[in-house]
Amino acid sequence: KISLGNYELNNFIKFLLLKFGNVITEQVISKYFIGTSKRWDGATVFWKIDINGKITAGKIMLYNPDTGKRVKEPFKHVDSVHNILKLLEPRPSQCLFGEHLLEGNNKPVAIVESEKSAIIGSIFFPDYLWLATGSLSMFTAERCKVLKGRNVTLFPDLNGFEKWSAKA
Repeated sequence: KISLGNYELNNFIKFLLLKFGNVITEQVISKYFIGTSKRWDGATVFWKIDINGKITAGKIMLYNPDTGKRVKEPFKHVDSVHNILKLLEPRPSQCLFGEHLLEGNNKPVAIVESEKSAIIGSIFFPDYLWLATGSLSMFTAERCKVLKGRNVTLFPDLNGFEKWSAKA
């Protein structure tokens, strides 16, 4: 159901192509291993790959190809590969989105909530290594262990500043 390809069907990729063109879009697809899902027409898969190269999760989302905003009507279009494939427990511990980029890279790290923000941040501010938690509550000490000794800057969404400040 899910693949690294079929980008002509992927709404998020269509948005990136519209805003950033072929070269930059191809670079971020390769860098973050952005996938396409058949879950909904135009759906995207954000693979969470740990520092050892192991896939720990795949988050499926649907975006508007023109605005790049998430499709939330008539329902929030968010699912997981784990759920779709009906994988049995135990579910592996999820890592940060983009964590695989830490290996052999000493750039300062920027952490945001959404995978989309990490990808776009990496285009505008390439001097940082952009990672995402996937949600406000996924910013945890366990997931951040791989960041020990690194220069890290947090960019929480507006509603997350207090929570992330307390956890940091």
